[in-house]
Amino acid sequence: MDKKLQAYIDYIEKESKHPSEELIRFHRDQVQQFQHERLIHLIVTMFFALFMVIFFIFFFILNLPDMALTGTWGTILTGCIGVVELALLVVTLFYVRHYYQLENGTQKLEDYTRILEKRDYWKRD
Repeated sequence: MDKKLQAYIDYIEKESKHPSEELIRFHRDQVQQFQHERLIHLIVTMFFALFMVIFFIFFFILNLPDMALTGTWGTILTGCIGVVELALLVVTLFYVRHYYQLENGTQKLEDYTRILEKRDYWKRD
């Protein structure tokens, strides 16, 4: 998705010098698709972050001295929850990075929307 977004930004940057009605309609459709993608990734990122917090709480509770599970099964359960927590942390970090890039790219596209519609009081630097 990052490559697709960057390719479209490069395209619209070049084509925005000669706007037409067809280009403006096409651009609005593309911006809408990228905004939809951004929303979906926000929802997925929030769910991964929620599950990461839930597993962190389970891991923390299982390691409290009064609540600690003893024996082999307690150790295995704590270790499994720790591994799942670590995996969720890594995946969440990658989703946050990806969402950050989508957000910034979509904002650039919205700047180009203003330029194409001759509302260039928000021109990009």
